[in-house]
Amino acid sequence: MQGALVADFLLGSDANKIDRNGDGVIGYLLLIGSDVQIDADYRTQGVRKALGTWNGSSKARDVKIGSIKISNKAYQIEELDSKVMKDKTGSSWNTKMASESMAFWLWKYKDKIDMVISNNDSMALACINTKAFPKGIPVFGYDANEAALDAIEKGEMSGSISQSFDYQAAMIMLMMRSLLDGVAGEDAVVNGISVPDKYGNQINQFASYDRFNRSILVQNAAVTKENVSLFKKSFKHINGIKEIEREGTEKKILMTVYNENSYFTAQQLLPAMKYYAQALNLSLTIINGNGRNDACILQQIENVDEYDGFLLNLVSTNQARSYLERIR
Repeated sequence: MQGALVADFLLGSDANKIDRNGDGVIGYLLLIGSDVQIDADYRTQGVRKALGTWNGSSKARDVKIGSIKISNKAYQIEELDSKVMKDKTGSSWNTKMASESMAFWLWKYKDKIDMVISNNDSMALACINTKAFPKGIPVFGYDANEAALDAIEKGEMSGSISQSFDYQAAMIMLMMRSLLDGVAGEDAVVNGISVPDKYGNQINQFASYDRFNRSILVQNAAVTKENVSLFKKSFKHINGIKEIEREGTEKKILMTVYNENSYFTAQQLLPAMKYYAQALNLSLTIINGNGRNDACILQQIENVDEYDGFLLNLVSTNQARSYLERIR
């Protein structure tokens, strides 16, 4: 969706204002959050496919030249540079790295830079706040966090993507409640979503079950200056979720959080999950990670027999086996 947001922005823009040096090339920089997390991979892939720079890989600098027509004039699209924002300690989605990288890129590419695209808002904002960052360069993020919404409203950012964190949280907790109540198979991932669960909960907006990929998909939304006011609202619970503490037996859940300093996770998703956990009579115990390595989380997992279920948010998605072995 971020790629479509950027492409639509270009198609609706004055090409003479976007192409800063008039060389006929729309040059952009891409900040990649992680080289081991699927979210970063999909976001990078989406941007490159939308801009025609996809070369079959989400790795930094593995791209080809794209093209686009703006106001009936053909332009090349070039990914001037890209980098995984991970420091020497392994901390990914790193805003300090984003700021340092942008300072170097400003020196290296100068007026060739026409756009900045980031896998998340925090890195995008770090770029904007870099010394000597030119005003007016379109900057795109992902998450629609509070600071990004303010920046979009002020015209400092051109857009972001809302992940509908409230619906994500509700879907996760509804599925967990169903599983712990003994609901099996596909019923566990549609109950409470497309059909009512036994408590009468049902949410059928913004979410669907993808049978082929065995995934619950929550609809994201593009945020621009035109609609930003719709997203600048404090979290409110979704209609359709009932408090069931008198009906459903309390269940204990151990939940891991890959990075306690992640804005999206800590400030948006987690508070919503706590709200729905309480409503659905699920008691959460949370283990916070440092965003650098899974060992930090794994070594904190203990007394697993005390829990009825587990919600695992990994630092590296290829470490799932380590978590499963730990909770057995």
